[in-house]
Amino acid sequence: MSLVIYSCSPRAKKETNTAAIVGAFRDGYLSEGKGDADVFYLYKRSEWDAYRKGFEESTEIIFAMPLFVECVPGLLMEFLESLEPKQNSGTKIGFILQSGFEEACQLRACEKYLEKLPSTLNCEYTGTLIKGGMFALSIGSEKSREKTLQPFYEMGKSYVLEGFFEKKRVSKFAAPERYSAMFCLLVKILTPVSNIAWNAMARNLSANAKLNARPYVTF
Repeated sequence: MSLVIYSCSPRAKKETNTAAIVGAFRDGYLSEGKGDADVFYLYKRSEWDAYRKGFEESTEIIFAMPLFVECVPGLLMEFLESLEPKQNSGTKIGFILQSGFEEACQLRACEKYLEKLPSTLNCEYTGTLIKGGMFALSIGSEKSREKTLQPFYEMGKSYVLEGFFEKKRVSKFAAPERYSAMFCLLVKILTPVSNIAWNAMARNLSANAKLNARPYVTF
């Protein structure tokens, strides 16, 4: 099996969590020795002609993307609109959808959209791998990054053997679906402490305004 993965973040490879996730998934996919996998980065617009050719010639495709405030990247939509539906290709398309919000329910509306998307290109849908809480990849230690990415490595191994994202496994992978009432209460109680941590993190990232600033509000 030969797979093409499109990393759809508008950010450069070294600056995006999507690329790290794709890298771990690809490593798992290759570890079984049953197929090849190429990665195309959509932020490299000068390569789009080659990327379109890759879409035309490939029969196993995955689009990996971040979810920005319940929206897929405009870069991905622009690329998809430049593609022609396949003719009797038997091509299979799956998705990896990641977000900073931890609750999987935050990604379900987009999942519904992605379920229908392959059919517009005359392709078969092979599932969507969902995971929230990926903001931690940007701020965690190397050890915590490896721990966070390991499940994507394991899913890559499964995908090369099965050729799709099995629904029950994906649901377990995506957990938590929603925070419990007790957890929400705990978060509310600890908000003053977490605000201190968020402000410290912002300063380390060179932020020079308050996190609750509203610069575009007019009075």
